[in-house]
This record gives sequence, structure tokens and C-alpha cells, in this order.
Amino acid sequence: MQQESSQLTTRFFNVGVSSIFLFLAILLIISRMTMWENVPPAVDIIIASILTLIVAYFHGGLLSVKTALISILLFFLFILLWSYATSPLYSPGDDEYAYHLTAIWDLADGWNPLVSPHNNIWVDSYPNGYWVLQSYIVALTGNLLSGQSLMVSLMVTAAILIFDFFRVQLSSIFPKHLNLISLILAGIIVGNPIVLTQILTHYTDAPLYIMGCALVIFLMSDVLKSDGLARLGVVSCIILLINTKTAALYYVPVIVFGGFLMDLIVNKSDRSLINHALSWILSKGTIYGAISILAAIVIGYKPYITNLQDHLALLYPAVDEIMRYNIPNNVQNVPTPMKFFYGVFSETGPTRWPFPYDSQFYLKIPGTFNFDEFKYLRFDTRRGGFGPFFSLALLTSIIAYISCRIACTSNTRISKQNKGDGLAAFAAILLVMSMFFPESWWARYIPFAWLSVVLFFVATFFLKCQGLTLVFLRALQLLALLSFLLSILAGLTGAARQLVRVERYTSAVEAMKDFPEIEMYAYGNNRITLDDQSKSISDAAQVWSKLFSRKGVNMRFTGEEPPWKLDGCYSAGWLEGLIFWCVPATVDKIPPKAKE
Repeated sequence: MQQESSQLTTRFFNVGVSSIFLFLAILLIISRMTMWENVPPAVDIIIASILTLIVAYFHGGLLSVKTALISILLFFLFILLWSYATSPLYSPGDDEYAYHLTAIWDLADGWNPLVSPHNNIWVDSYPNGYWVLQSYIVALTGNLLSGQSLMVSLMVTAAILIFDFFRVQLSSIFPKHLNLISLILAGIIVGNPIVLTQILTHYTDAPLYIMGCALVIFLMSDVLKSDGLARLGVVSCIILLINTKTAALYYVPVIVFGGFLMDLIVNKSDRSLINHALSWILSKGTIYGAISILAAIVIGYKPYITNLQDHLALLYPAVDEIMRYNIPNNVQNVPTPMKFFYGVFSETGPTRWPFPYDSQFYLKIPGTFNFDEFKYLRFDTRRGGFGPFFSLALLTSIIAYISCRIACTSNTRISKQNKGDGLAAFAAILLVMSMFFPESWWARYIPFAWLSVVLFFVATFFLKCQGLTLVFLRALQLLALLSFLLSILAGLTGAARQLVRVERYTSAVEAMKDFPEIEMYAYGNNRITLDDQSKSISDAAQVWSKLFSRKGVNMRFTGEEPPWKLDGCYSAGWLEGLIFWCVPATVDKIPPKAKE
């Protein structure tokens, strides 16, 4: 009875989570069709919901339809609740004010990226699929900053998927406290500091990671038990990822290869390795490959094809042009894997601008720390961005797996050992993938390094060790677990600190609302050369002006050269997005309330 109940719960979770990712993928596809006619967003959502329920019906009948419908409704309910709860808060990011919010708002207002270029070069040249999904939320709620609620809802959805995966796979290893252990592991994976520090932003690194984690879990689920729902989840995640960030063009095929490699290791059989590989490629690989191409060429026509047409480049603006103002001094001319080493084994340090002129990496012994490292993590930390104990978690997890694997070569639990080896192989692929990413020193660009280390940690559970080896393994597992939790704590404290910071900055502006006008200046940004289509590289001034207008604050963009002599300002300060504001020190304009 208990086993039957567990299977029903798993079925409910799998159908529910798969339906949500399928719904989002279908909604994105539909948006490409209805943009031409400016169809109301509610109509698109209803059509996507109906199509999702039809797919659910053909897969599992009316019970699956009911589960899918409940899941989609709960997903929307959580979005609305989070949007309402966070509506008084401003986002603590830079780039979102420069272009993310502009993209979301313009899409919500009816801009069709397939018809006309955008004046902002980043909006015009970057994938817009995730912005499209966020724009539906903004259009329906009327809350300008509600788009960020999509990421938190995806976090909850992915956490449920991960929790159930471990609950099933670890049931024979941890018959006691299974739910608690599975919940902790899901919390660690979703609690990546990159996610925590971007939780209230509109950045795309955290969503890329969350959807990528779902892709990994769907692939592993299909490896361990052939499952049509999991393959449906894989297809949905591929579509969403490729249209979220250009880095997905690199990450998606490598992650899918990781699933392929895990399948070869776990599902060993009497037939030859070559036959097994060919069977996987023909039955799954060709489908995933075709979906990836369609996701980029058709659904992602803007910007992947338009970039080639307009600029003769798949990635535009050029990465080296963007990064030359970001790369730290002591990693500018070193091999990519060495950049990864610096990024992981360095102190967690503050992010300043201009960068890298005042900063470089400072290596440290893993496990050592200073208390300042618990306050420096923020949405785009460039030094030690996974937290002060991530390097120790990486070393202990990998050493624990390798040492126990060597010691348990005579393990009779061969099926469990194969699972452990498969997880470790997938983890190794994710780690190597992160090491060779061009910006491997910058944590938010390689978020899957965190997932890789967690999978190495989980792989040790499937290995059988005895005696001193078991004691050694338990000690390393405990160290790794503690390291994960402390890095998560650093992410939480950093996220809280940056939220307090942006609240302090915006409160100072709101306190000046009785003034007839507040001047704004944009700090000069010479990172790129403007093209003929797009004249703007940052819309931060216009975005802030629109946000503050809701609070009755009148702000006017004045120019790009801030008045550095503050004696010309009655009050002044900085806002995210490199915006300097100033209330001119004209006595006769000072309102009576301000004088008091």
C-alpha cells in the first residue's frame, strides 16, 4: 500500500512538473504566431493551457488532465502571490535597468521583435524568449516589476521535480528520513548562490540554471526508467533554454551528451556499446537535435538568424568587445581552465565598477574564510561568486567519490554502483563544460558548476564502503554538506544586503518627491560601438523615471556627464544601472516640507 501510494505521488509530481514546462514552451511558440495580430495575452495563455491539457490526455487520460490543470493553476497562483508580495520592492540589478525591463515592457505593450528592430542594442541582439514569458505576467498584472516572479515559480517547480527524483532513487539507500534527505538535496541544488542573489532580479542566469537543472533531472529520470513524460520535459526545456540566453547554444548539447553518457554507463547490457549508442542516437538523440535546431532557427529566429543577416555574426555584439572591460587583471591571458581555477579557489570579494581596474582574484586555501565573504555576494559577483566554501565542497565531493569508488571495486550492488557511476559521469561532464566556457571565472556564467559538485556528492550514496574507508567517506560527506550550507548562507546574506542597499537608494529618491524635478545623469558606457539599427546601450534613466513616476517622483534625464561637484546638488545619490541623480541646489525651488 505504501509503495503504491509513493508511485501515485511520483506520478502526480511528474505529470504536474512536465505540464508546467510544456505549457511554457507551448506559450512561447504561440507567442511567435500571435505577435503579428497583437492577440490579447489572456488568449495566448488559454490556448497554451488547452494544448497542454490535450497532450496530457493522450499521455495519461483524464487523471493526467486533472493533474496538469491543477499544476498550471497553482503555478499561476504562486506567480500572482509572489508578484503581489514583492510589489513594493525594487530589483537590485544593473543590467535589468539597462535593457531587461525595457524588453519586457515593450513586449507587453505589443512590440513584435520579428517585425522591427529595437532601439536598445542588447534587446535587439539577445534571445527574447524568457522576456516574452515575463511580459505576459506584466501585461496581466499591470505590475511593472512582476516579471521576476516567473523565476521564483520555476524554482519551486524545479525543487519539486528534484525532490521526487531523489525520493525515488534513494528510497532503498535511506529508508529512514528519505523525505528529509531528498528535501535537503533539492534545497541545495536550487539554493545555488547565483539563484539566491538574482531572486528578485530579471537577470537570465538564474532561470537558465533552474531550467537547466530540470533538463538534467528529466534526462537522468529517462535513463533510470524509460519515461515519455521525462522526454517531453527534455524537449520543453531545450526550447526554453535556447530562447533564454545565447550560452544555451553551448550548454544544451553538452548537457544532452551528459545524459547520453549516463545512459551508456547505467544501462549496460549484453549488446555492444556501439549498438547501444546507435540505438540512443536514433531513438532520442535525433529528436533532441532536431528540436534544438528548430528552437534556434524558427522559434529563436530573432536574434539568431537576424544577427547573421544584420551583422554577419551569430553572437552580437562580439563577446570579446563586451568582456574586455570585465575580465580581472590576473586572468586576462591565462588558459580557460585556469580562469575557472581562479574563479573557484579565490576569495569571495566585492564587485566594483569600473572593473577590472581596481580588482583581481586572490587565491586562498579551501575552507579558510573571513567574515566579510558572507556579505559580498550579489547578482553579478565576479570573484568567488559561488560563496566562500564552494572550493571545499568541490574538493571533498570529488575526493569522496573517487576514494570510495577505488575502495569498493568488489561491490556486489552492481546496479546501484552503476547509478553512482552514471551520476558521477554526468557531474564530470557538467564540470568540464563549466571549465571550458569562455568566461569560466565568472560564476553567474557557469552556474552548472554548482550542480556538478552536488551530483558528485550524491553519487557517493550509491557506493558501498566499509571500515576506515566508510569513516573517511562520512567525514568528507559531512564537510561537503557543511560547505554547501555555508555557501548558501553567504548567498542569503548577500541577497538580503543588496536588497537593503537598493531600498536605501530608492528611499532617498522617494524622499525628494516634493521637488518639482530631479535631474538624472547616465555614467558614460563605452563598452560597444553602436550600430545603424540600435542607438541605445542603456535605458536605465527612462526605466527609473517610469518606476518613480508611480510614486509621484518627477525625474528628468539630463545628460551623460554627472555633476561631480556635489555642492551643486541639494541632495544626490546613485541608482542601479549607473544612474546618478541630483536635486539642483536652487533655494527658491525647495518645497517647504523639504526645508523642514
